[in-house]
Amino acid sequence: MPDLAEMELYCLESRGLVARAEDAVDRLVEDGACEGHRLMAAQGLTAMRHLHRIIELHRNRLVFEALPNAVGQTVPPPRRRWLATLRQRLTPGGPALETRA
Repeated sequence: MPDLAEMELYCLESRGLVARAEDAVDRLVEDGACEGHRLMAAQGLTAMRHLHRIIELHRNRLVFEALPNAVGQTVPPPRRRWLATLRQRLTPGGPALETRA
């Protein structure tokens, strides 16, 4: 697994690659390239941006773990099921169930 210094280099490289891909897409549009070429370039750019986000997230995680007072992610409370909630609300004498005479 790469360390933080390596991840910084990967982030720098991915930013440069995304910038070059954006320039290439812009040039294709300006030069009037056919729709197929523009679509392929746009798909490549989208994939590169996605990979850049993954690299950034990994770098951010490494930065967080390197902090001296880093606290782990809190565990979210268990999700209540909708049926249990509905049953709780429909119990006789509950606040949501009203009877009219």
